[in-house]
Amino acid sequence: MVKRKQMAEASAPAVPVPALKQPSKIPNILRFPTLVITSMIVSSALYTAASQFGTGDLATVMRRRDEWWEIAGLLGWKAMELGIGWWGEYDGLDLASLTLLSHMPYLYLLTTFYAVRPTTMWVGLGIDVLSTYLPFTLLRDSSPIHQSEVPKGQVANRSILNDLPIKLYTSVLAAAVYGLIVYGSFRGWLPTYLIVHFEGLKDLRGAYEAALPFVTAGFLVSGYAAQSFLFMPALGAKPDVHDLKMASFDPETATLGQTIWYNAWGYSKRSRTLIKRTVTLALVSAMQTGLRTYITVEGVELAGAAGWAAMWAGSAILVGGVFWWVGDVDGISN
Repeated sequence: MVKRKQMAEASAPAVPVPALKQPSKIPNILRFPTLVITSMIVSSALYTAASQFGTGDLATVMRRRDEWWEIAGLLGWKAMELGIGWWGEYDGLDLASLTLLSHMPYLYLLTTFYAVRPTTMWVGLGIDVLSTYLPFTLLRDSSPIHQSEVPKGQVANRSILNDLPIKLYTSVLAAAVYGLIVYGSFRGWLPTYLIVHFEGLKDLRGAYEAALPFVTAGFLVSGYAAQSFLFMPALGAKPDVHDLKMASFDPETATLGQTIWYNAWGYSKRSRTLIKRTVTLALVSAMQTGLRTYITVEGVELAGAAGWAAMWAGSAILVGGVFWWVGDVDGISN
């Protein structure tokens, strides 16, 4: 757990963080189309190469996509995911973490209940991550949050951001949250729900024979991605103009609109960063999991895909809430 005394170190005055560098010479108007095309080319090339080395077991559960809208929907969602990262000013590590967290539930379903080999899951997940990380790294420089050495004052709590034990503790904490939710679902509502809404399930032993320590251990990589995408950017966020306005808020002289706005969004930059990223993770996880499960897996009903996706969206929200609690210490504004 994060040492509260360490986290309560005094913050330096706000120093604007410079915009992410754009080392590429590609014109601005062509950057995003280049990103989308490059990502899809990398993804296609890697999946084609992987198919030569024994990842064909995915074909045994895949639904044939003959309708144009199904293919267009998947491609459109892929472009939208990249757009969320591009216009959300994420860097390569941000989007790689978001991709891992939002793509993992679909592959976890196939590995746990459709007899798809774990190696196939990890290969697919690795390809999805690389096909977003590599193009982003070429077109956009790393955020100061993810750089170990930047000028003093550009990010808050630099000593904590560079502290390896804290990264490990928060990663394990996030993995435990995911593990508890999945394990609890295995022991409760999920098996019956799968039987009703997922035609063609091959094996339910993954739910009935699950052990909490092993389920949690399986989410350690996801835990690390969660702390990278949620906790570290929030902890490193510096106060901005919004914080100054909220600090000067006077309820006796404020208008009704100002009071409503203060109560609804009068949080610090740190809390706002965590809230926005948590909501983004929950929505992207739900859309990616639900859309991909319903369109590509044979025999899955819409209600089944929605229920499976909702479990992971709820997990993301709970992880964000736990990280908010971890950062809610004396000297750390919320």
